[in-house]
Amino acid sequence: MRLPDIEHTSRPWRIHELTSDFRLEDVWALPVSGGRDDFPRLVAQLTAADPSRGSSRLSRALWTLRWKIGEMLGWDGPDTGLGSRVRTLREQLPDDLRRAPGPDFAGLPFTSLYLLGDEFAAEIANRTVHAVMHVGWVQEDGAGVYRGQLAVLVKPDGMLGTAYLAAIRPFRNLIVYPRMMLDMARRWRAGAPDDAASRPPGARPGHGAHEGQGGPAGATHQVDLPPAARALSMLSRIDYADAFFVSIVPDRDRTGEQWARTVLEGAPRRVRVRLLRGWTLLGLKLARPWSRRHILGWHIHRNGPDFVLLEARSRFGMPAELLFKRERQGLLLATFVQERNPLARLIWAKVVPVHQRTVAALLTQAARRESRI
Repeated sequence: MRLPDIEHTSRPWRIHELTSDFRLEDVWALPVSGGRDDFPRLVAQLTAADPSRGSSRLSRALWTLRWKIGEMLGWDGPDTGLGSRVRTLREQLPDDLRRAPGPDFAGLPFTSLYLLGDEFAAEIANRTVHAVMHVGWVQEDGAGVYRGQLAVLVKPDGMLGTAYLAAIRPFRNLIVYPRMMLDMARRWRAGAPDDAASRPPGARPGHGAHEGQGGPAGATHQVDLPPAARALSMLSRIDYADAFFVSIVPDRDRTGEQWARTVLEGAPRRVRVRLLRGWTLLGLKLARPWSRRHILGWHIHRNGPDFVLLEARSRFGMPAELLFKRERQGLLLATFVQERNPLARLIWAKVVPVHQRTVAALLTQAARRESRI
């Protein structure tokens, strides 16, 4: 149910400190209620849900159309989101909110800002808008019963963003939100805390395709790096490592090298150009992208039926490796970096958020392409 704006603006939410230049787009009453301590369960369900796979066929079709249009027009690329086109609000968080991080999202390209006892906020940015999702836990008449409340705040990107928001408003208000609320009510009545049972082993709850890269095909999660994957690295010392898992069912006849080519060389041309430009700016020494002894400029260092390890030397003392490893339920992509000097540590610390969003986007897009084959 839609609520008047004052239901959000009149409450002492901490989000007001960060969004003075945002416009309040929507305020909705969520179909959930409970006790004071039930708010974490609401947040867990919200971040674990994927509305693009909801119960409504029409709503799913709208989500699919949005992702396809965004891919075609370049709305959701790595250079359009947080840390690229716009500064993340995390840079403005006071110390107490920095110490209260929220969970990651499984199916939506939002990045959590903070989680308090009665308040949760997350942000998203793409070519059209910088937006904030705010969820509050509101007490009803002092009776010890609380209800959920959702607010959406937006900062459109010029005329394109303003026109886009106006165009999607009727679809969002008449189709997407109502169906999302019905699905939310069912989950709440069922008492499901999240979708942990459906995640791959080691998956961090909800870490999906960030900053404009979510989609209907293939769920991408950041996972704990498996020891067996770490053991495949040839670096003398690993100063940074991460791993992402995409839940597709790999073709058992396709080797690790073929999967690496699918993810990197199978990406759209504009994505490959951005990758090569970014890697070059990082000082990585790449070969000719079209060389068969390399994969998009990365040297094939180790190769096996289930994995391929790519390496790139560095002009700045920051050699790196990419590991593509075929798993039973999907594909693992791990990154290893060695930081040999203070400059390398400084550069990589600045790049990590963009790197993680880019890796998640590559895997999600590859899963989409595979789902269409």
